[in-house]
Amino acid sequence: MLANPSNESHSQLTLSHVTKRYHGRAGLVTAVEDINLQVKEGEFLVLVGPSGCGKSTLLSLLAGLEQVDEGSIKLDGADVVEPGRDRLVMFQQDALFPWLDALENVLFGLRLKPGLTDAERAEAARYYLDLVGLADKEKAHPHELSGGMRQRVALARSLAPNPRVLLMDEPFSAL
Repeated sequence: MLANPSNESHSQLTLSHVTKRYHGRAGLVTAVEDINLQVKEGEFLVLVGPSGCGKSTLLSLLAGLEQVDEGSIKLDGADVVEPGRDRLVMFQQDALFPWLDALENVLFGLRLKPGLTDAERAEAARYYLDLVGLADKEKAHPHELSGGMRQRVALARSLAPNPRVLLMDEPFSAL
């Protein structure tokens, strides 16, 4: 049961009895079990726990990269069953395209945002590079940037499309 079912309609993200299992050498392994959670618009949620406790698995489920075995995940009342533009993931590694410069990497994230002109996309990409303190590095390729700078480009790319939900899996460990 959710902690406060009467507020479910105001929740942006709702997890109800979410369980995920994997087949391992020793049999079935439960990664997360019976998770109930509501995250409202504008709230920040931090998952803290030891290595192997299911944090990354839960993020993969929220992103729609994996399917729940039991229960449901809903975003604004719709089932999360696959990746979507409304949810972006920023991983531990920067995952930049090495053949693109910083500006082009941020622009790549904006390809997910329909209805923008090329000029609007470029303006938004430059805004987010400036926001993360890398306006002067827009022509630099990933190999020309430090690990922290690369991660800031990845952050700009994640923020630029303005997703409803930004999921982060220890993205600042390199900073």
